[in-house]
Amino acid sequence: MASEHQMPASKQQQASSKIAIFEQENFQGRCHELSGACPNLKEAGVDKVGSILVHSGPWVGYEQASCKGEQFVFEKGEYPRWDSWTNSRRSDSITSLRPIKVVRAPRQPLPTRQTK
Repeated sequence: MASEHQMPASKQQQASSKIAIFEQENFQGRCHELSGACPNLKEAGVDKVGSILVHSGPWVGYEQASCKGEQFVFEKGEYPRWDSWTNSRRSDSITSLRPIKVVRAPRQPLPTRQTK
């Protein structure tokens, strides 16, 4: 039985995306939690991303502001230091983040086999 408090699937995905970023490695230092896109972490008061804890939803981080530059995909889990999300020696910084919108295609009925 559906509850009148349930949200449509698209709203559930947006509401369920949650990530915590820490300014130091191993989940130390100041913590900032996000549930939506942040095109410029520095403007939001985050000086450095040292570790990441993804509570829910897939996320993508970018080395540059406005979601530009090298991309890093984060799934639910713990990322205690930058080398746990990349082996890139070019960049060890994340400057913007956004949740990835997951769209599930509606189920299609299986084709029926007709007999003659």
